[in-house]
Amino acid sequence: MMTRPKRRPFGTASMAAVSAALLWAPSAHAQDAQPVESQPEEAPATEIIVTGSRIAATGFTAPTPVTVIGQQDLQQQGSSNIADLLNTIPAFRPQSTPATVGIFSSNAGANLADLRGLGASRTLVLIDGRRVVAGTVAGGGFSPAGAVDLSLIPTVLINRTEVVTGGASAAYGSDAVAGVVNILIDTQLQGLRGSVQYGISQQNDNEEFFATLAGGTQFADGRGHVVLGVEYSDNKGVGDCYTRDWCSVSYNTISNPTPQTNGLARQVLLPNTRTSTSNFGGLITSGVLRGTTFRPDGSSFAHDYGTFFGTGPTFANGGIFQSGGSADPVNGFYNNFPLVAPVERIVGFGHVKFDISDNLQIFAEGSYGQVNSATLGAASRNTGNITIQRDNAFLPADLRARLVTANQTSFSFGRVSNDIGPPVADVQRETYRGVVGLSGSFGSTFKWDAYYQYGRTNYSQDTTNTQITDNFARAVDAVDQGLFQTGVANGNIVCRSTLTQPTNPLVAGCRPLNLFGENRFSQAAVAYAYGTASQRTSLTQHVAALNVQGDLFELPGGSFSVAAGAEYRVEDAEGTADPISTALRFITSPGQAITGPAIKVKEAYLEAAAPLLADVPFFYSLSLNGAVRITDYSTSGSVTSWKVGGVWEPAEGLRIRATRSRDIRAPNFFELNAPISTSFQFLTDPRNSGSFLTSVQLGGNPNLVPEVADTFTIGAVISPARNVSLSVDYYDISLDGAVSTLGGQIIVNRCQAGAAELCNLITRDAGGLLSSVRNVNLNLNSLKTRGVDAEFSYTTELSGVGISVRALGTYVLDLITIDGTGTSVNRAGMNGGPVSQPSGLPTFTGSLTLGLSAKPISAAMQIRYISSGVYNATQIGPHQQGYSPTLANSISDNSVDEEWRLNFNVQYDLFERGNTKVQLFGVINNLFNQDPPNDLPSSFGVTNPVLYDVIGRSFKFGVRFAY
Repeated sequence: MMTRPKRRPFGTASMAAVSAALLWAPSAHAQDAQPVESQPEEAPATEIIVTGSRIAATGFTAPTPVTVIGQQDLQQQGSSNIADLLNTIPAFRPQSTPATVGIFSSNAGANLADLRGLGASRTLVLIDGRRVVAGTVAGGGFSPAGAVDLSLIPTVLINRTEVVTGGASAAYGSDAVAGVVNILIDTQLQGLRGSVQYGISQQNDNEEFFATLAGGTQFADGRGHVVLGVEYSDNKGVGDCYTRDWCSVSYNTISNPTPQTNGLARQVLLPNTRTSTSNFGGLITSGVLRGTTFRPDGSSFAHDYGTFFGTGPTFANGGIFQSGGSADPVNGFYNNFPLVAPVERIVGFGHVKFDISDNLQIFAEGSYGQVNSATLGAASRNTGNITIQRDNAFLPADLRARLVTANQTSFSFGRVSNDIGPPVADVQRETYRGVVGLSGSFGSTFKWDAYYQYGRTNYSQDTTNTQITDNFARAVDAVDQGLFQTGVANGNIVCRSTLTQPTNPLVAGCRPLNLFGENRFSQAAVAYAYGTASQRTSLTQHVAALNVQGDLFELPGGSFSVAAGAEYRVEDAEGTADPISTALRFITSPGQAITGPAIKVKEAYLEAAAPLLADVPFFYSLSLNGAVRITDYSTSGSVTSWKVGGVWEPAEGLRIRATRSRDIRAPNFFELNAPISTSFQFLTDPRNSGSFLTSVQLGGNPNLVPEVADTFTIGAVISPARNVSLSVDYYDISLDGAVSTLGGQIIVNRCQAGAAELCNLITRDAGGLLSSVRNVNLNLNSLKTRGVDAEFSYTTELSGVGISVRALGTYVLDLITIDGTGTSVNRAGMNGGPVSQPSGLPTFTGSLTLGLSAKPISAAMQIRYISSGVYNATQIGPHQQGYSPTLANSISDNSVDEEWRLNFNVQYDLFERGNTKVQLFGVINNLFNQDPPNDLPSSFGVTNPVLYDVIGRSFKFGVRFAY
């Protein structure tokens, strides 16, 4: 066989070479996806194979694009979590981070990987090619259950992270629809390394302390090696909306019931929004007393409903929001819940291996991680849904007299109970993971490994000060005992239920709750009406696997390589919940305890790589790659996934690659078995354009079946020289039978549009107003996404100064959800994350990193760009074709401007001698203190924290060492 010239680097290399190659990149794209050749002057090489497949062999080039980030990247950015760095890659959507907790408490502090905007459950996370036990549970918010929490992976021992951007189920298994994040641990570490850093924002919040320490050494004359690492971080988070000027402007949407007469859109975005159906002291919202509100001392006055658009007629019938007016300058709507949730975590990891012989090795590893987050929610928001009877003992006499005159027996009442205080959620996740296994080789090229892995996550959540719906209603219904029983008042105020239902055990302990004014109640009344919602859930995972790979025979282009394996996996979850949550009596809670049959999975795969041609005209190389995997689920039967692809190099420096795959994702334990849990969302009723606080019930569905996706990628890599490279890749993913919830708003919208099957999920009260929506998991959706990834990199040296340029970008053509009615929503170009909807993706997201290095100083500037777009893809604004104010989905402003944001970092080598090094470093994020757009109302406030920085200018500085 012809001897080929050495290829340009992307394969076997010393760690120093790889670190140098990645030093300036926020992410390094392994376009060639083959081994980096070691440089002759460097220390003994450690084989590093970057392939994006199960075949890891020198010379193999996979057709699937792979992005690589290394330890140097983590250090350069001062990242205390691998998720922070992954989320700088344009292909990721940071849907679940501490900045997207908002009013939700379940899974607080979780950091998940979400490729392509398809959801974290469709991105497979591995450690050294092995699955990881899930860390999230069901319960609301934007962190899907059954996902791996990246906070539980120690950054100090991460060698590199390979991101396979494309369908990879055949090679890696279920859940790899959007791609794979494979985190590779540095099990070869020799010596010590560690760091200590401190960070804080310009607003003196988001304070963080982060420390790491890791070490590795050989034993038994080099036959054994042990690595240990630990890290600790404590981030204090950021306060509520009113800690930032841009947020306290309080933009929100106001419903316009009369667009036909005033010429304004159905939904009008306005600043200084306050609730028009509640306030701190209480507000009467119906009948003859409508518009009566209360001062802190309990005296009443007329509520100021403000004005619509600041001028014109009084606007008091448009829904739950108004602009201006109101007794409370800050009406509590964005109070308390944090812009960034506080997170404390500690992670430990250990790995040991021992060479029994030249061809047999035993290894074991274990890890422990604990993540804690104590976060505030929103104080109880009863927006006109409290019923007050005319004989309420706390009602002022003059108001009662007016009710008598009007022959009105009750009225609706709204209140933001800021005086009672917000719920306080204490969330903790503990994850244990242990692996034991053997590895070895046989023949001249074959390698194998077998292992057993056990993982367990113990999740606990306690949310104090949570309103108990029925107890609250009983406590509010207060009467004078004498007046009620004899017609003569005696001043003894009690709960009516203690007189009418004395044998009801739920009535025991009821104390009357005075809501007229502020702080006019007893703590005993609060203790009865509010309680602690508790949940305990244990997630377990057992995995036994065998893998083998090697070369079978020679082809004109190289060795025909195969990889094969089998895996048996059992995943289960069991939990407990407090009695009130179990009975769904809290206004919001994690709901009932989860239980159900364990999911048992048997699967086997085969992958092959065939280098067909090499070093002939127009075929510098030509290779094919294919894989097939058969998976059998105890819950849904057998499915098959496959992949076929090829790489053609017509000439050196030009590579064209393409893949076609069938990918699957089976519903996880929570999607199948999650019990009903409750939350409340503000939904706009298309029947009358009014907005209402509506009970939304979430839950699992045991009848779900696996999702099936078809993925196609094609691209090219141009490398005219060793120091310059350009890659462009097109992707097309079409997923059918997507397991998801439609969202409460979409359910009511589609029902009104004629989807009768969705109307069955809606409950209305006797007056026809929204009462509740069942937002359970369904196989109704199809997801389609198309786009282009691009990367350019260039490095050179000028007068002893190293210069590097790296640009990454993702252009999203489509991000389409098609529900069971055939209605589609394309969230490509949607920069907002409207209430009860997921965030969209900008049309284009890019980053440009410019680096300079002149020992002992190095520095880099990163420029991040988000293109302009729309706020809500389901609405239409004046700048869009077809706009009319009378349209049910019209909005006064649906445009979002583009954004540029700059980050800067610098390192100074304080001391370096041999393998001993001490380095000082500093990072400034959001260098010019760019505010996010503040007119994008979401479940988290007035902006979309998935895409935009809510912290502002922030600083990190510290010291790291290696010995």
